[in-house]
Amino acid sequence: MGEFDFFAPDPPQGARSPEPGPTSLPPSRLGFTPPRELTPVIPGGKASRWAKSDRTFGPVGRIVASLGLLVPFLFLATAGVFTFDPFVLGGAGIWAVLMVVGLRQVWQLVEHHHRH
Repeated sequence: MGEFDFFAPDPPQGARSPEPGPTSLPPSRLGFTPPRELTPVIPGGKASRWAKSDRTFGPVGRIVASLGLLVPFLFLATAGVFTFDPFVLGGAGIWAVLMVVGLRQVWQLVEHHHRH
């Protein structure tokens, strides 16, 4: 017998579905196969968090961007704690989420920038 499927059309009487070969993968219902590796593949060169790329400014830009994300959070957090203002603390919570996303993007691995 084959795999039980609610949405498959009924096969004609006497017809059998072909058996998959030992090296073939089962077909995906969505037509998408997730990647095997979850780490980004950097072609050529060596990946670094300190390297300059086409979309980053190198170590100085990464440090400035990190400070630009951290300083407002520290200001909101301390102002909210000292004034006991729930709206300021809520803003600090929202900024904390944005800060985490931003810092992950700022400090991602990139390939060394090469001029052509």
